[in-house]
Amino acid sequence: MAGARVLCVPNFSEGRDEATIHAIADAAASAGVQLHHLSWDYDHHRMVLAFSGTPAQVKRAVLQAGVVAVARIDLNRHRGAHPRIGAVDVVPFVPLAGLTREQAVAFSHRVAKSFARRLRVPVYLYEYSAREGRPRDLPTLRKGEFEGWIGKRLTGEREPDFGPKRLHPTAGATIMGVRDPLIAFNLNLHPPDVAVARQIARQIRTERNTNPALHGVRALGLWLPTRGVAQVSLNITQTEQTDLFRVTETVRHMAHALGAEIAETELIGVILADDAARALRSALGLKPIEAQQIVPRSEV
Repeated sequence: MAGARVLCVPNFSEGRDEATIHAIADAAASAGVQLHHLSWDYDHHRMVLAFSGTPAQVKRAVLQAGVVAVARIDLNRHRGAHPRIGAVDVVPFVPLAGLTREQAVAFSHRVAKSFARRLRVPVYLYEYSAREGRPRDLPTLRKGEFEGWIGKRLTGEREPDFGPKRLHPTAGATIMGVRDPLIAFNLNLHPPDVAVARQIARQIRTERNTNPALHGVRALGLWLPTRGVAQVSLNITQTEQTDLFRVTETVRHMAHALGAEIAETELIGVILADDAARALRSALGLKPIEAQQIVPRSEV
């Protein structure tokens, strides 16, 4: 696996205590990974961290950040707009270079096993890492959330792949695995009407199997009270088929039909250069543009 590089975008259930947020990020950075993104939101009560490195660096970063998160986050006192089942809620891996999917899955299993053993937190494998016959999608594995499973024995479909058969009393469970590149993207509406945001999210879920612009799009309509924002929160999971610009324009038309507009948008985490180039082609009507034409300033 010479030259192997992995992207990791863990989501933690903390969006209010900045000391904890920075302690988690610092723990990951100390493993030698390259940090690409850190953001948090009070209403979602969630932070998103994105970093990449060698498999060994990424494994250390996940474990070190996990130790801090489990020690400092108590889900018994956690209430936020975003669904969650764990303090370290979801840990996705995206192979960037030097790894086949099978090698990446084997790597994710090693990290999950070490994480569960070291932190005494049950771990569910998802997406490509899920074992045959097991639930593999994030909404199914998160269903019921922390409150629905705390104190119960985890059996049958709820039995974790690694670790204890009960949720950790304060840190819940963690969902971990290899997935395709994903774009996490929020659209904030004006006027800020949460009923409109929820109607748009329902319409997306209804149409995503028949509307090519919405294939693989997951949607929630949320109200963020401290910001006074009605938000359509999206995960674009099939980025090679469904580009960001087409999704945004489709939501814009849905909002307009309901008497609303898109006031602003937010990219959460990272976007791969191929997906950025695809959106630019759609938005600007460009002749072919290649990902390597998008160059960070530091490389110019």
